[in-house]
Amino acid sequence: MRISTAWSQQLSFNAMNSQQAKLAKVQQQLSSGLKISAPADDPAAAARILDLDKSITKTEQYQNNIAATRGRLSLEESALEAANNIMYNAKDLTIQAKNGTLSSGDRQAIKLQVDQLLEEMAGIANTKNANGEYIFSGDLATVPAFAKNAATGEYVYQGGPQQRALQISPTRQVADGDLGFNVFENIDSSSPAADENGKRSVFNTLKALSDGLNSTLNANPGEITGDRFLQYGLDYSAATVQFDLVANPGPVTAPIDLSGKPAFAGVEDVVTEINAQLTAGGFNTDIQARSNGNRIEFASVATGATSSIQINNTSGTFLTDAGFSNGQVKAGVGAQTFQNQLGDVLADLDAALGSILNARASVGARMNALDSQESQNEKYVIDTKSTLSDTQDLDYAEALSKYQSQSTALQAAQQTFIKIKDLSLFKYL
Repeated sequence: MRISTAWSQQLSFNAMNSQQAKLAKVQQQLSSGLKISAPADDPAAAARILDLDKSITKTEQYQNNIAATRGRLSLEESALEAANNIMYNAKDLTIQAKNGTLSSGDRQAIKLQVDQLLEEMAGIANTKNANGEYIFSGDLATVPAFAKNAATGEYVYQGGPQQRALQISPTRQVADGDLGFNVFENIDSSSPAADENGKRSVFNTLKALSDGLNSTLNANPGEITGDRFLQYGLDYSAATVQFDLVANPGPVTAPIDLSGKPAFAGVEDVVTEINAQLTAGGFNTDIQARSNGNRIEFASVATGATSSIQINNTSGTFLTDAGFSNGQVKAGVGAQTFQNQLGDVLADLDAALGSILNARASVGARMNALDSQESQNEKYVIDTKSTLSDTQDLDYAEALSKYQSQSTALQAAQQTFIKIKDLSLFKYL
């Protein structure tokens, strides 16, 4: 084997370059604090680091969701507490109103207070959070939960049918609010003024109290309401859809034909078309269609104990789509006496208090669930960060020792090169 001067020097250069590369890698680790600078250093560890980082990021998002949900539930708790206080005030006023020695002026004074409570309750039901969302509107958070029906003066629910929920762990969601329909409207009632499902809203209860104090004890009309959510309208442009409305006293029968109409964008469009046909047929003085939030109702406008409304299917799917049943009937009731009405109001106020109490209990349970899950998530993040640290963080003692030894090796290689670079075979010739 022939050994040349160039070959000998090249070996020295290669040794120095190798030591410099190793030393540069250690310097990079010391400056970054990481023992893996690139995936090529340890592919398996690099993949694990990515998984751990992703898991920590997701869990931190769950923690943000918990904070957001807690804030919204705290706001709801405050609103429900205020509603609870209104109910107690209304009960006190109702008991005062039952006093038979009160004059009409006294009752008018109580009525003014009840009207204020009614408006205050409507404001609470339409409470907004910091983002401008209505907390009792469910998945239609940009729409007020309750709106006043211009035709009846009653408040009707127009929020969404579903609660919103936020993810607080990989397998767990928590609702960030309650539906106003469940809290304020869908309340059991034994009053003759209850709807066909035996329900009465807290707004209608307070309105009945106000009307009674004003001596407007009118009979309730026969009124049926569909139970299907129709926020997104109906399309009968290519269908045959006909049904009859029958009102008593009379009876008065009004045929309705929605066949081949342009698609209805919402409840109001359907109501407008039906009332237009009722007016054209001369039935609008006896029967009327109304929007009740995102639902449709029909009423016999003529009030009285014998007043009723009935809906009969002729063809098509309108009754099913809107939540009516074929031949469904709702009869009105005569006017209650003042004392009977107040007795029903007291009973329904107690039922409303129970509904609000249940909602508050549910909020409390969810707040506890958030606290528990937050602690679990926090521990998980700490444990995962510890594992991530073990996987990627540099052992400074070991790295400094390696830096020292490799620095010494580089200096040795440099000194060796200095010694041999002047050696030449020509000196021995």
